[in-house]
Amino acid sequence: MTLWRRISSVLCGAVFMGVLVSPFASAESRNEQIASIDYCADQFVLALVPRHHIAALSRDATSVNSFFREQATGLPQTRGSTEELLALSPTMMVRQWQGSPAMDKILNRAGIKTIALPFALTTQDALNSMISFGSRIDRDADAQRFVAKRQAMAATLAEAKPIPLKALYLTPSGYTAGLGTGVDDTIKHAGLETMAEKFGRRGWGPIPMEALVQDQPDIIVTSFFDLPRAPSNWSLSGHPRITDMLEGLPVIDLPGRYMACSTLFAIDAAYYIHTEAKKLDLTVK
Repeated sequence: MTLWRRISSVLCGAVFMGVLVSPFASAESRNEQIASIDYCADQFVLALVPRHHIAALSRDATSVNSFFREQATGLPQTRGSTEELLALSPTMMVRQWQGSPAMDKILNRAGIKTIALPFALTTQDALNSMISFGSRIDRDADAQRFVAKRQAMAATLAEAKPIPLKALYLTPSGYTAGLGTGVDDTIKHAGLETMAEKFGRRGWGPIPMEALVQDQPDIIVTSFFDLPRAPSNWSLSGHPRITDMLEGLPVIDLPGRYMACSTLFAIDAAYYIHTEAKKLDLTVK
């Protein structure tokens, strides 16, 4: 059956059965079954929606990119195509970077509500998105608890003594985060100083090898080394100088799932870095 014949069949059936609903109907007005189609949307759904109300998650929901990968284990997965969603027939579809407005229109016509989550540039934007999402699905209290937990972690970090050590952020590509990036802000939020501040580097760019020869960091924060990747002889992360630093300096390896969805878990990431630094006995007594 072609996609358009399936769409026509679903729409006709929905009209016949009298179940075409407004895309803005209350999430608790029926037995809600929610599907998400990319791993960032998965995190919103897994954060607030009980398992028995999850129709399906994306195929990346149990990948190392997924913050709530353990919670996603055992739940159905979807490729996120329009045809598959029409066949699955959830009551709501949630997306962020996958899908399109055109998909939303088709699903809405079939009685499936849709939510397109915005891209958040700041942590506050991300937390606001969670509050808004909770309101849309009638789970305000759960969304407030999610935000309150991050606010409590942020308050703990704000009250902690700073760690007067310079940190270098390192990725498998050999790139590092400079001033003005969320990663640099996260490391500072954890209480560390950054080499980006020391060198005055902004944005993303290659590791400044020449500068590191003159002034090496006190600690290295790595991330995304847990993701599947092909080895590259061209990456600066394999440079002998970097290898020596990784072997000779304290290293905090931040799992990629903390950073994979922009700023949603930035506070969790900062808290993780701070906690790991305490385990290394690097904090000021």
